[in-house]
Amino acid sequence: MTKEERFVVNPLQKFLLDTHRSGAGWRIKHRPRHGTSSTGWDLQVERKNQVLLIEAKYITGPFAAALAGLVIAPLTNKREKMKSHKKKSWSAVVAWALGCGYNRGGRGKYKMAGIYQILLDCLARNIEFWRCYSRVLKVKYIFFMDQRKVAKIRFDKILTLAERFAPASDLSLSRRREYAEELLSFLVFK
Repeated sequence: MTKEERFVVNPLQKFLLDTHRSGAGWRIKHRPRHGTSSTGWDLQVERKNQVLLIEAKYITGPFAAALAGLVIAPLTNKREKMKSHKKKSWSAVVAWALGCGYNRGGRGKYKMAGIYQILLDCLARNIEFWRCYSRVLKVKYIFFMDQRKVAKIRFDKILTLAERFAPASDLSLSRRREYAEELLSFLVFK
């Protein structure tokens, strides 16, 4: 079992199946048998007239490579697992799932503030592109995993936060991380 499966996909699957935590009755439609060699979506869940296609990344190293994998996922036109021969159903939307490695810097805290800061930095550079990207490719949610707990945010909400974060680009790295964590402090991990 890969770290991506253990720390991102498994907690997210448990979250989506638990109606008290997620607020919806999702069913698992498809999950690849072999995480490292699979070519489809990392998790596909559905409920009445809704399909959620999830691309998951566990970040232990450079964020740019993980972000590239997330950005490219809807562009590759991966097939959905469905009975008809269509590639994607009319009700399918895409979600990103992000988890990160353990910070061995001493305090024993996960580095979610770093993930928030880098993500907001990337999104703030070209908000209009990301708005078009989310509208055209139907990217609706981002799930953050922290110590096997899950928080969900709409993609358009994080773009609004990225607009507020944009003026902070000339601050120091530590101040930008604090500001990003402050902006996303409303996230509730369940």
